[in-house]
Amino acid sequence: MSELSKKTKGILAALVVNVIFGFSFLFSKSALDYAHPLVILSARFTVSFLVLNLLWLFGAFKLNLKGKPKKWILIMALCQPMLYFTFELYGIENTSSALSGVIISLVPVAVMILSAVFLREKPSFSQVMFSMLSLAAVVAISLLSADGSKSKLTGIVLLLGAVLCAAVFNILSRHEAENYSPFERTYIMFLVGAVGFNLLTFAVLRGNWVTEVTAAVCHIGFWMPVLYLSVMSSILAFMLYNYSTSVLTPVMSASFSNLITVVSVLAGMFILKEEMSVPQLVCCTLIILGVFGVNR
Repeated sequence: MSELSKKTKGILAALVVNVIFGFSFLFSKSALDYAHPLVILSARFTVSFLVLNLLWLFGAFKLNLKGKPKKWILIMALCQPMLYFTFELYGIENTSSALSGVIISLVPVAVMILSAVFLREKPSFSQVMFSMLSLAAVVAISLLSADGSKSKLTGIVLLLGAVLCAAVFNILSRHEAENYSPFERTYIMFLVGAVGFNLLTFAVLRGNWVTEVTAAVCHIGFWMPVLYLSVMSSILAFMLYNYSTSVLTPVMSASFSNLITVVSVLAGMFILKEEMSVPQLVCCTLIILGVFGVNR
């Protein structure tokens, strides 16, 4: 009974994570009105890391990194958030929104393959079939949203790199659950993210760095989306995600990622008053059915 309860908590954690990620697109769009994408990423992970330190200093969580193996946890942190968000950012810039959605939806498939190879956790036939159902629905809904823009090979390669990074992160998060708590894994991730994105932003913007950063941080409209992205979509979401990978198989936890598409579509319909077609509604239903089937 306790094992069932633990699994249920893991499923609920994964569900909440991807609902939060689904809404993050709205806040990212809002933040882009005030700042360069790299400025948003550097601000997001800097704020996240500062908040994590406050939580630790006030005793909300324990942090003990001494004497623990660092190799795999650092690779995990490099993959997510540093490489994943960098590849995704420049990949989306060089592909159509439809194709980028299709490629990113390959994450659960990549996790399934790596999980079978490295963790010896092979999915059942029915899990594979339900995963393919969700994938097909995400592909369909992405194609329905095609914007007609051209896609470059560079963008496709970068997005495939993002998919690989997300899959490696999922596998390593489960692997390192034996050594690090969800808070400790999240702490190391955001340390790498805060340092890495600030250095990357400075290197890319160069002479415009001071101007871009000052213009962003001095605008009140910049901070509401950044706080959501920092606290909700980073700290809360990744702590819950790292918890879910501790109690669920990688295939199960990754299967929820396709719900991001559903949430973002519904958020656009109800909040931004975007129209939703019947085929899109059918695809959303199939995605939910696929996720339910994998976990059932």
